Amino acid sequence: MNAHQDNTPLYRRFAELLHRTMGLDAASLGHSAIERAVDQRAAAWYAEGHAQDSLADYWDATQRSPAMVQALIETVVVPETWFYRDADAFKALARLAHERLDERGAGLPLRILSLPCSTGEEPYTIAMTLLDAGIDATRFRIDAMDISERSLALAQRAVYGRNSFRGNAFAFRDAHFTRTEDGWRLAPRIVETVRFSRANLMQLDATSLGIYDFVFCRNVLIYFDREAQQTALHALNSVLADTGTMFVGPAETGLLVRHGMQSAKIPLAFAFQRAAPADPLSNGWPMAAPLAAAAALVMSPSPVSALAPAQAFSAEPFAWPDPVARAAFDGVTQIAPFDGAMQSILRNTLAPHPRMPSAHGPQPPQIDAPVSAARDTLQAAHALADAGRLMEAAAAINAYLEQHAPHADAFYLLGVLADANGETNLARSQYRKALYLDPQHAEALAHLAMLLELEGDRDAARRLIQRASRAQGAARD
Repeated sequence: MNAHQDNTPLYRRFAELLHRTMGLDAASLGHSAIERAVDQRAAAWYAEGHAQDSLADYWDATQRSPAMVQALIETVVVPETWFYRDADAFKALARLAHERLDERGAGLPLRILSLPCSTGEEPYTIAMTLLDAGIDATRFRIDAMDISERSLALAQRAVYGRNSFRGNAFAFRDAHFTRTEDGWRLAPRIVETVRFSRANLMQLDATSLGIYDFVFCRNVLIYFDREAQQTALHALNSVLADTGTMFVGPAETGLLVRHGMQSAKIPLAFAFQRAAPADPLSNGWPMAAPLAAAAALVMSPSPVSALAPAQAFSAEPFAWPDPVARAAFDGVTQIAPFDGAMQSILRNTLAPHPRMPSAHGPQPPQIDAPVSAARDTLQAAHALADAGRLMEAAAAINAYLEQHAPHADAFYLLGVLADANGETNLARSQYRKALYLDPQHAEALAHLAMLLELEGDRDAARRLIQRASRAQGAARD
């Protein structure tokens, strides 16, 4: 047995320590990543005058030193976030904020919580969104919290490099940033609207925080185990106003439904509210039926995967590849069609497919069949789903499949639609068909993982999450 194997029980202790401290489920990441983080911190400790000590000595020292625990947390937390990520959430925020202020009149300002806030891109995006929507800075307060002291320091510095600006819509950067030698500096008028502080979602003192109109907690819950999810959701629920709105990541919609929240019915915003008082689901966070309009929430005009990377209190930890970078749709896979496609209907309605440009922007040039046929039909299905016409969206896809060779994206969308209607077995089947055609289809992997997670098959869900992560890494290379 080598030295590394001898230390396996110690690595397990460190994983348990991180779980207790920050809720991290090591299995969702892979124990090797935890081991690398431990080895890195141990090596730094050895270099500080402990060269003759062992990993067991480092463990003992860590038990006596909160600062060493924090240093280990800082090692596993690697920020990976950007401005206006999942932009539809911020569009929804602007509209809801105006509605809430109109109801409130000249009363108290809005309170918004961003947790985890990472290096500040999310709370600063909230501030820019509200100011650009014509809401004066005196009418809102933003609290931004994170477990990582390093991330908070970078957020308060408010200077950002190119990685914080994704896509090609940078009007906000021209309006609110100044170019410097080392990046772009955010205007003080934006920085001053956000109050940063250190907080741990697993140990949140909800009674000291008060009540928030809007809570952003995105892309972290999926990497907790059930117990940690319950702890986090109870904490967030306790600070959310009765009529408040919680924004989560695409992969987390099922978790909120399962805990009794209901969709705000804003396509692509991943926004949730408490169930109505008369609704029996509003009492005690019970298990809930699948969300009726989930397709409109899950599908997005940008290629957003259900497997949004984990935040682990500082956006995506461990520098996982980002699922929004999946390759664009590139035509029809030529494999013999599956049997049993539904009757052809709904041919020529054009609207954005999840991997196509938005209908609000320039439309792509016309391309001859078979590529244009698939593109148009999948665009049509997405538009119908956004309009709440889920059955028609499914029929549009099946209409295509009757006449053309199957495509992974078509079966993926059918799976999302079945998911939305609560047809779990059908959804699982459609996701598997998508993966048969494209084993690296990250969105199908992520959605299937979510189904298995909610059904209690955590081991299979973890394997699919790891496959999706590897698929995204390959897509980026």
